[in-house]
Parts: sequence; structure tokens; C-alpha cells
Amino acid sequence: MSTSRVLVTRKRLLVILIILSVLIILLMSRVGYWSLFKGEWLQEKAQKQWTRDVAVDAKRGSIFDRNMYVLAQSAAADTVALQPETIDKAGNADQVADELSRILEMPREDVYAKATNTEKKEIWLKRQITTEQSEEIANLKLKGVSLIGDVKRFYLNKDFASQVIGYTTQDGVGQTGIEKRYNSTLEGRQGRQVTETAKDGSGVPNGQEMVIEPQDGQSVVLTIDEMAQSILEDACNSLYADHSPDSVQGLVLDVTTGEVLAMANIPQFDLNNPPREDATALASMSVNTITATPYEPGSIFGVFTLAAAMNENMAGEYSCSGSVVVDGEKISCRAVHGTQNMMQAVEDHCSIAAALQSDALGKDTLYQYLKAFGFGEKTGIDFSTDTQGDVMEKKYARQADVALMGAGENMKVSQIQMANALASILNGGTLYTPRLVLGLADSNGNIVEKYEAEVKGQTVSSEVASQIKEMMLDYIQSGDGTQAQIAGYSVGGLSGSSAFYDGDTPMQGKMVSSFFAFAPSETPRYLVMVTANGIASGESNDTVCAPYAKKVLEDILKNNNIAPDDEAARSAQKTVVPNVVGMEMQTAKDTLENAGLTVKLDGSGNVLSQIPAAEEEVYAGSTVTLNMETKSESAPVAEMTTVPDFAGMSIADARDAAVAAGLKFVALGDGVAQGQKPAANLQVEKGTTVTVQFNLQIDTAQ
Repeated sequence: MSTSRVLVTRKRLLVILIILSVLIILLMSRVGYWSLFKGEWLQEKAQKQWTRDVAVDAKRGSIFDRNMYVLAQSAAADTVALQPETIDKAGNADQVADELSRILEMPREDVYAKATNTEKKEIWLKRQITTEQSEEIANLKLKGVSLIGDVKRFYLNKDFASQVIGYTTQDGVGQTGIEKRYNSTLEGRQGRQVTETAKDGSGVPNGQEMVIEPQDGQSVVLTIDEMAQSILEDACNSLYADHSPDSVQGLVLDVTTGEVLAMANIPQFDLNNPPREDATALASMSVNTITATPYEPGSIFGVFTLAAAMNENMAGEYSCSGSVVVDGEKISCRAVHGTQNMMQAVEDHCSIAAALQSDALGKDTLYQYLKAFGFGEKTGIDFSTDTQGDVMEKKYARQADVALMGAGENMKVSQIQMANALASILNGGTLYTPRLVLGLADSNGNIVEKYEAEVKGQTVSSEVASQIKEMMLDYIQSGDGTQAQIAGYSVGGLSGSSAFYDGDTPMQGKMVSSFFAFAPSETPRYLVMVTANGIASGESNDTVCAPYAKKVLEDILKNNNIAPDDEAARSAQKTVVPNVVGMEMQTAKDTLENAGLTVKLDGSGNVLSQIPAAEEEVYAGSTVTLNMETKSESAPVAEMTTVPDFAGMSIADARDAAVAAGLKFVALGDGVAQGQKPAANLQVEKGTTVTVQFNLQIDTAQ
């Protein structure tokens, strides 16, 4: 071979070697690029093809009333999912569409379109179906159709305390009320379920599965008392039906702690079926007017002007001629009251006396007491809304503004501010932070965190508070508030009316009417407020709410076994609750009414359980709530159990018997069981607390 040929061959080999080297370098670069820079992305894509990663919602905590009755709870409710590729391979799209549209009550064409949409690996068809629907779908064993565990929120009493409890989205996120305020506490921590799947999304036989268990949320225990709330809502609904105002609000406050025992806004709405399609209507329905909407308090605000004047030893006498000019501005009164002291002026709703007294106090002193009573700032209530109201900044207030504010005009406050401020006078001068939540509980209903009463400050001296309380007692006994008198009890109270506004415009022909009533007289505990917004103007505006406030206060006193002031009435009004469990509805109703008790029915059919329990001693006229067989709500029916007879048992044996019956157990004392509540052999809901009294048995030598 010649030298030239050898050189040509070598050159060719070199070129080939260079080309191969370049190709190898390019290939290695490409492999390196996909491995180093796109590796995680490719792995994620691959995992999506051969795994299904589904979020598993935590069970949202329940909402209880103060006696641990369930107001809101979450329950399992499956979601229907479709795997279109599996359906396409099985050729059962028509069957899937026919069966699921029938069971789920959906348009067939919608189901068919989703079942044949092979561009998507999985499609959720319908969320949170009923147990019956879930069982029927599972029994069909349709290829390409699966059920995914989901959680649905149930509100057992439908519209009960609807603006207080609030509601959630379908995903379980609190939107209003307690559901929103305590959302992070209630929702818990989400889990995950990762399973191996084939390319078409179907399961792999003996495939691997990884489950990260969700962490359930804590439960919220309200200060609300279910019985007090029912009493308040019934009265407010009656007022709404009788007088047709735009809305009605009601509040029951424990003046010794600031706890809200009942809070009602009428009209209400069904929390299980909120009108989600009409956002404007839903937003309007959801407002808790008591905490969120400020209003002009009007003449009733004079009680705070009086309290400030008395505490400063400045209470005087003032002459009302129907109008007065302060700092160039005319202030009018509804009547000519003549000369009167400030206590008489408050009872007579005299705007002139209140304005002149406020003018005498002066700007600095008035604003000092506005702050002391909590006006112009948020109350601190543990709720999703808490307006500070609308009180003019001190530096901008003229002399006329100061006078008008003393008469409850030219300012706006919330109803919870008014009730809380008045409660401070009734308890001797202590202003508490109002509360809607008692504490938090775990998934077993055990209290894990309890909130204590919070003192914000002192409003007036106990001596001044006592004198104003006596004035309020006199207002009910011999003043304009006689409609609120309760036989056997000394009741105090006040009424008032003010302008009704549409935005910033006062509405002609409409008013706001409020009535406050409290008892017991010696050591007040319960303060009831009832307000009618947008009621037709009339002479009885000040006291239109009085009969309804009276009804609420009377029923609460009796249901809480508060003894009447009169000794004769005290002994005459006691009665023993009959046992009506198992009776037909009308028979049970007649039995209780014949015993001097009122009846509240929850459902129809035969009686499953009753509150208060049989053999408990209560005051005549108390309300007995009957839990019936048939419920109007589709929420899960509570499982019932029979209360064991614990008589003679040791604490250990009694606890075992209670747990075996599905009951919560509370032991009082030591020794052997001598008494119990509820009584033995009663039918109650599982989870009910049974309290057993134990006493030591001592053998005495003869």
C-alpha cells in the first residue's frame, strides 16, 4: 500500500473518530442534561403515570354547646370518581351514564361526557354523596368508577344559631361565624393516600400503597346553652311574625362572666343548604347583626350618661321644654317632661336631660366614660366579626356633638357593646370581655383547654351600680316596663327606641326598638336583650319588645331552677318531670302539659329521649325537649343506648358499665354508687355524660 493511501485511510479514520467522539459527547451531554436538570421533573411525570396521589381530608372538629350537645359535626361522605381510560377499555360508558345519572340524580348527558373524556386520567363526578347512594354504587362494581373517602359538614339543628355557628365551603373551610373564627383549630391537618396504578388509572393487583393519616381537628365548645338558645329563637321568631320588622335580634348574657348564653338573628337560614348560588343573599343572611352592625342607640343610652354623672357626683336636675339649643344646634325631645332628675329622665327617655347632663360633664369626662364602657372600640369577643362602632374622634367633637352623644345620637354602637356595658352596671361595675367560646375539646369530647373570664376594667363604683339597678327594678315594677313583670320574681329592665337607618339615611316611618331585662334582682345573672330593627313607628315603640324579653327571661329562670323571690311561689312551682321515653308524640305532649310543663319537639314519631331527664325536679312551666324517632334533617341519626343501673357498684365497675354502654362517665365522691343522672333504664344518645354519686358505707357497731 502506498504512503498516500495510508494517509487517506488515517484521515478518514480520524474524521470518523472525531464524529463519533462528538456524537458521544452530545449524547452524554443530553443524558446528563435530562438526568441532572430534568431528572426530578421526569420522575414526577413517571410517578403521576403509575401512582395516584389523593389528599385525605382530616375530620373537622365538632362544635358543641356548653352542655356538650352537638351543634355541628363532620361525617364520612364518599366522592364519586371516574377513570375514563378504564371505562373506554371496558366499553361500559353507557352503563356508567345510565346508572350514575339515576343514582346521583344528575343529567345523563353530563355523566356520559365526563365518562368518555379520555384526555383526563380521573374526574370527580360528585362530592359528598349520601350513604345510600354510596352503597348502591359500590354494589354495582362498575369498572372505571371508584369511591373516594370524603368528609361532609352536618348542622344537626339546621337553622339553629345560624349566624353564630356559620358554615363552611364543600372543602370544609370556614366562611362565617365560629366556623371561620376557629377554622385553623377545627380543620386539623390533611393526610395523603398514594397508590400504584396502571397506565389507564386502574389499580394494580398487589400494588403498593402509602397512607399518611390525617390529624383530626379539635372541637370548639361554645358558651351557648342549647335550651336558652331555643327559648330566645322562639321568642324572636314570634316578634318577627307578630310585628313584621326588617329583622330581630336577641341576646342572653351572663353578667357575672361575660359569657353569651344565647344569640339570635332573625331571619335565619339552613346551614346544611346555604344559597351558595346567590352570593349577595348569602352574605346578607350570614351577618351577625349583634356583633357586626352598629346602630344609633337613642334614648336608652341615657343610662350610661347617668352612670357617668353619678360616678362623678355631677348628676343634676334638668328642665325639658321639648327642645333645647346647645352650641347653636337644636336638640329635640319626644315630649315636654318639665323639671326632673336624671333617674327620672332615663325612665322617661328624655333626650333633653341626657344632652344637658352630657354637656355638663364636658368632653373629657364623657370620652373617659365612653372608653370605660367599651364604646368606640372592639369588644374583643371571640367571633369573626366585632365592630368598634362609630364614635367621633375626641379632637373633632364640638360641644353640640358631646351633648348629642349623651342622648344616644350622633354616634353608633353595636348591640353587643350595649349589652356588655349594661352588664357591667348589673354586676357592680366590672366590664368583661364578652365570650362565645368556653374552650376546646379533643376528638373524644374531653376538654383540653378552657378559657377563663377576662376582666377589661371598672366602669363605675358598686354604689352607683346598685342605685342604677334599683332604678331599673322600679322601671319594671311601676314604670313603662310593667309588661316584663314575672310572677314570683323581681325583674329589672329598660327600654328605648331610636332612628332606623338605611346606610346613612334615616328611614321615615321605621324605628329601632330595644328592651333589656335582668334577674335575679339581688344578684343579677341573666341579662336579656331583644331588638326589633325596622319596626313600624308607633306610640308603643319603646316597649314592643317587652313581652318577648319577659318570655325569654321567665323560661330561662325556670329552666335553670332559679328560685322565685316569693317563698310561697317557690314551693308551689316545683314539679317532677314525667318519663315519656317511648311514648307516641301526642301522648307524651299531653303527659308533660298535664304536669305543668311546656314541650319542644325535635322530629316526629315516638320519643327517643328527653331533656331534662325523667324524675328531675324543675319549676312549673319549664320546657322539656323531646328527641323523636323521625328527624327532619338528613344528618346521621344518633345511636341510642340504655343507661345502666349503677346502684351499689364501685367506681371501677360503674365506669366499665358506662363505657360498655357508650356513655361518658363522671364520678362524684367515693365508695359505692348511691344516685345517678340520667336515671337508670332511660334511652339516651351514645356519648351522653352520666353523673354517678358515690358514698362511703360505714358499718356502725351496735
